[in-house]
Amino acid sequence: MKNKIKTLLELARPRNMAISFLGVIVGMLLASKTSAININAISAAISTMLILGGGNALNDYYDYHADKINRPKRPIPSGRIKRETVKQLSTLMFLAGILVALSINAYCLLLAIANSTILIAYAKYSKKAILLSNTAVSYLSASVFVYGALSIYQTNLFNPTWLGILATLIASSFFMTLSREIIKDMEDVKGDHKMHAITLPIKIGVHKAKNTAILSGLMSIAISLIPLFTKTTGFNTTAYALFIIPANLIFISSYFKTPSKSQKHIVLGMTISLIAFLTGRIL
Repeated sequence: MKNKIKTLLELARPRNMAISFLGVIVGMLLASKTSAININAISAAISTMLILGGGNALNDYYDYHADKINRPKRPIPSGRIKRETVKQLSTLMFLAGILVALSINAYCLLLAIANSTILIAYAKYSKKAILLSNTAVSYLSASVFVYGALSIYQTNLFNPTWLGILATLIASSFFMTLSREIIKDMEDVKGDHKMHAITLPIKIGVHKAKNTAILSGLMSIAISLIPLFTKTTGFNTTAYALFIIPANLIFISSYFKTPSKSQKHIVLGMTISLIAFLTGRIL
């Protein structure tokens, strides 16, 4: 039973799910009059985790052949779980996430359905859509903050004061996720070549793809610095700077590492960035 639970968690990517949970909460706080966490935001965060987990599992289902080369220790290629079981698990998680969204409001429901559709399309066609698939993931990553804000949109808690900060977070997240997705494709070049995939590193070469990733990352870093030079009532820029500057240094250093280490460092930097926006808001 312990091994089965471990396998299921590995399919759903608990680290990414935890970051998405925090992202929804931060999005809600940046759209709220209070720093108290609303029950709608908790529901939205759970919905996000379920839908993301379903998307991650479905991605493994479709990436089975490439993973036999790139990641043979993943649950499906290692034989720890059957492909059809993964597909069924993914479907259940998508449906559960959408049902939770239904209990929040119509805006969250529509976004949950739209994002589930995009995740399904991404899982099936990501290796054939070049930069489009990377852009889709970047949008999905940024949308968790929108989801958090929408969870309280129809309540008396909604407050537009920090929407500029929220927009900064959304844009910065989009470009840094795009950077990481390109680097992940660089890491998978060997297996993707054999599967005749059409990713950016394969299409334009690893060197040019890395330059594109760096450019996207630098755009994210530049956007993240905007709150330091614009005054927003109630937002603690000192607390924000204490976290966002180290996060940006991690981003920069990641580009001097191998693709495998680089994309992991970017995740670390993104987590610290989230803490930066959170502390700037609640302090």
